[in-house]
Amino acid sequence: MDGNLVYQSNISSVSNSTLTSLGSHENLGTTEPLLSSTTYFLNNNSVYGPRLEMLQQIANRVQRDCVSGEDKLALARSALQSDAKRLESGIQFQNEAEIAGYLLECENILRQQVVDIQVLLDGKFFLADQLLQRVSKLRDDLLAMRNECSSVYSKGRTLSTEQTKMMISGITQSLNSGFSSNLNAGLTPSLTPTLTPSLTPGGLATPGTGTTFSSSLTQTCLPPSLTPVMTPGLQPGALQAYMGGVVGAGGAVDPGALQQLKLMQIRKPLLKSSMMDPNMTEEEVNMNFVQDLLNWVEEMQVQLDRGEWGSDLPSVETHLENHKSMHRAIEEFQMSLKEAKISEIQMAQPVKNSYSDKLAKLEAQYGKLLNSSRTRQKNLESLHDLVSRATQELIWLNEKEEEEVAFDWSERNTNISKKRDYHAELMRELDDKEAVIKSVQDKAEQLLGGNHPARLTIEAYRAAMQTQWSWILQLCSCVEQHLRDNAVYFEFFNDAKESQDYLKNLQDAIQRKYGCDRSSSLHKLEDLVQESMDEKEQLLQYRSTVAGLVGRAKSIIQLKPRNSDSPIRTSLPVKAICDYRQIEITIYKEDECVLANNSHRAKWKVISPSGNEAMVPSVCFTVPPPNKEAVELASRIEQLYQNVLALWHRSHVNMKSVVSWHYLMTDIKAIRNANVASIKTMLPGEHQQVLSNLQTHLDDFLEDSDESEVFSMADRAQLEREVEACKEYYEELLRSAEREEHEESVYNLFISEVRNFRMRLEGHEERLIRQIRTPLDRDDLQESVQRIAEQEMMQSELDRLKADLETLKEKCETFVSQASASLVAPTLSSELNVLIHSMSQVYSMSSIYLEKLKTVSLVVKHSQAAEALVKLYEAKLCEEDAVNADIKAIETVMSTLKQWRSEIDEKREVFHDLEDELQKARAISDRMFKTHNERDFDLDWHKEKADQLGERWHNVHSQIENRLRDLEGIGKSLKYYRDAYSSLDEWNREMEENQLKMQENQPEDSKALAELLNQQKVLVSEIEQKQSRIEECQKYSEQYSAGVKDYELQLMTYRAMVDSQHKSPVKRRRMQSSSDAILQEFMDLRTRYTALVTLMTQYVKFASETLKRTEEEEVGGPAAG
Repeated sequence: MDGNLVYQSNISSVSNSTLTSLGSHENLGTTEPLLSSTTYFLNNNSVYGPRLEMLQQIANRVQRDCVSGEDKLALARSALQSDAKRLESGIQFQNEAEIAGYLLECENILRQQVVDIQVLLDGKFFLADQLLQRVSKLRDDLLAMRNECSSVYSKGRTLSTEQTKMMISGITQSLNSGFSSNLNAGLTPSLTPTLTPSLTPGGLATPGTGTTFSSSLTQTCLPPSLTPVMTPGLQPGALQAYMGGVVGAGGAVDPGALQQLKLMQIRKPLLKSSMMDPNMTEEEVNMNFVQDLLNWVEEMQVQLDRGEWGSDLPSVETHLENHKSMHRAIEEFQMSLKEAKISEIQMAQPVKNSYSDKLAKLEAQYGKLLNSSRTRQKNLESLHDLVSRATQELIWLNEKEEEEVAFDWSERNTNISKKRDYHAELMRELDDKEAVIKSVQDKAEQLLGGNHPARLTIEAYRAAMQTQWSWILQLCSCVEQHLRDNAVYFEFFNDAKESQDYLKNLQDAIQRKYGCDRSSSLHKLEDLVQESMDEKEQLLQYRSTVAGLVGRAKSIIQLKPRNSDSPIRTSLPVKAICDYRQIEITIYKEDECVLANNSHRAKWKVISPSGNEAMVPSVCFTVPPPNKEAVELASRIEQLYQNVLALWHRSHVNMKSVVSWHYLMTDIKAIRNANVASIKTMLPGEHQQVLSNLQTHLDDFLEDSDESEVFSMADRAQLEREVEACKEYYEELLRSAEREEHEESVYNLFISEVRNFRMRLEGHEERLIRQIRTPLDRDDLQESVQRIAEQEMMQSELDRLKADLETLKEKCETFVSQASASLVAPTLSSELNVLIHSMSQVYSMSSIYLEKLKTVSLVVKHSQAAEALVKLYEAKLCEEDAVNADIKAIETVMSTLKQWRSEIDEKREVFHDLEDELQKARAISDRMFKTHNERDFDLDWHKEKADQLGERWHNVHSQIENRLRDLEGIGKSLKYYRDAYSSLDEWNREMEENQLKMQENQPEDSKALAELLNQQKVLVSEIEQKQSRIEECQKYSEQYSAGVKDYELQLMTYRAMVDSQHKSPVKRRRMQSSSDAILQEFMDLRTRYTALVTLMTQYVKFASETLKRTEEEEVGGPAAG
């Protein structure tokens, strides 16, 4: 039964007009927002409607919840009565989970009613008291119901006081670590003061403690799967979530212990200012002040002396937090002590002496209090460290215990390897944990050795860790035993299943494979007989495997009783594999017990050797042999083995008889199918061997078929009669064979001559084919002529061989016409016809090949002539140099190119002749392939070469045409450039000379100077008009330069292409282009023109300034006179 079926409830008391319901920290955590939210509704009437209407709705909800809670309790009571009857009858409980659910739902209803009742009380609703009484009654009914559950479910499962203390120890509180010390924050102040322990019956929690209201249900209402498995044991993980709080030895809550878990409200000492009274003198105020301080120190000392240490992690944490608050208050007390010392100075005699005595006493007691507080804080911190570490380790051990106890060891769980891996990992974890747990125990020993005040708590945790550690080690020992037993169990059944499947498959295979009759194939039967002998050997060897299974079956344990779905009908003996102790039962390792009930997989009802009965974890036991299923399975496998062996013997006898019958029938059929021709091919001794084999096979058949199911007595007698008839028929064949031997001797002479002639012809054919398939040197005309001569000699030899064949043909035809009607004549005629046909084929192949050689020779001759012509003109075109910047030189090159073009057109017939010869060679090659399936690979090469030559010849023609066209454009551009350049160059020179003369003969008077300036301005205007001519000249120079570069690039490209086609390209010098010279020439002209323009402009400016200065001088001269 899983942990979510466990019920835990926390309800506190209701006093007159106050009801408080306390649960776990999670439940209380949700109370605060609900309460604050409700308060907000009450204070916000303008938004949420009339206040009275809202209170009425809450009251209605409380009434509905009360009715629902009462229904839940009624259902729980009915289910409890059913389980009580089952208990009386000795039947297993069935309603534990259902009852726990009802009680949990009822508790949740009460928890919501806490909030609703508080709202009704705060709102002074007129029915609040009545509703409170009804809720209180529901609470009382719930408590009564829980007590009844305790009395019913605790029978047979009551725990000792020490066990109860351990179960509710720090491990439980650690799992419920959400318990907070400030629990009262979820309740309004009006609820807290009214809670009275007097109305907390039988273990209700005191407010603020976060503890459970009853340990009796916690201890006794647990399902069997959640009870401790070892004494003193710890609760499983599901039970830990069930537990909480501090429980007394009798099962009820100890109010004193609960009071210590509350956060203490530390009363601080009164301030001196608060004790001022007009009716009192200052000395009286000081005396009262110091007396109050003394009383506070004594009160704190009493609290420290009476302080407890806690028995679990939450209580230790609470004590530690409370003491930290107290210690802070004690340290802050020094300020009050200083104030009291200051007041001593103000005191007058004789009161001062009394005051000083009290002050000295106060200082002494405060020192003692401070030391006591520090010591207690140190002890609490060391205790908290120990308890928190121990709790963590106990939780881990408890989780591992749950996993091992709950593991399914029945036959349903076959994944033993996964469990083995997990167990190995667990052992490694335990090795690591051993040091950790030892360190915790060493810490506990250290604290005990130091006389730690919380000795009982420390000893309890130390004992719990030791007990749980020992128990987990015993569980590991049990797991290892189960791993071994289950591995043997599953290995046996796997082996048994494999053996059973193997024998069944072998039985089916023997019936299917070795079943035979007279129609079965002899070769197949021979293989099967051999295979059957091999299988017999394997079958005899398998006897030891079957015997081993029979022996192993007697030691196989039983796993089916571990399956709760297969309840046992009678008691079953089991064997303990570890020690186990509980209050009601004690079992030692190797004890023989009795399994009474296996309805729970994890826990069995077991009867010990002493007769005690209890629920014990099933992991502690193994169900010893014999395993009835294993023994019966082994017996069935043994019987199956004997059946397979008998089946094999019957099948083997049947197959051997059919094999002998096939041998005999083969001899009979061979003799019946024999004729004179077959008899003559045998040696004389073989004839007698045939008859001897026939008799031997008959004797073997009669022996092998004696126990056969395939042949009857009548079949055997019929075969004996057939053997006698075959012997007579064979002797007649021997006499007929002697008559035909004479004719065969003559036939052998002629057939030998025909075959010798055929061998000679095949030799010629091989030589011819070798010649055809041996490629010629494709460009060697001399080798082609030599091959033609060799083939003409072979053709002459074939002519002589053909004449000899005609003579042999006449002789053979004469013998065939005179021979008797036998098989030799058609054979000789057939051989002769094949020879004649072969002769015709070889002769035809030789003739076609000779014709092909002659044609290819002509192709090579024309190809070489064409290639020489192409190379000639390619060389001429590659010899042309760079373009000369001379019109006559360009015209000379164009004239040469035109002459080459005429020559090329006249010599085009060379390529036409080459194409004609290629067409003839193609026709002969096709005829050779169609007639004799011999392909001519040389022809493709010649065709490709001819195509390449044609393409190169076309490139030559295209190159001439392109160069003529380009040179024509270059010549025109050069002519236009020369015309423009000459006129501009001449004009520029004249202008430079005139300018120099003008600058040398510069006039002195203003009139002549003005005339000179006007002339210069006219010249400047003329120079500017020449700008368009300069640009025109530049255009012509650029056209020429671009044309020359394109022409030269085309020339270089063609040269590179030709060089790549030749095996040894010619190394050529680098061309010097005339385009750069023309461009440089124009740039010089333009530079001179620009210089002239600059000179003229500067001179005009200079002349203008000189004229102005001269005119000013001339005007100034007369004026001065």
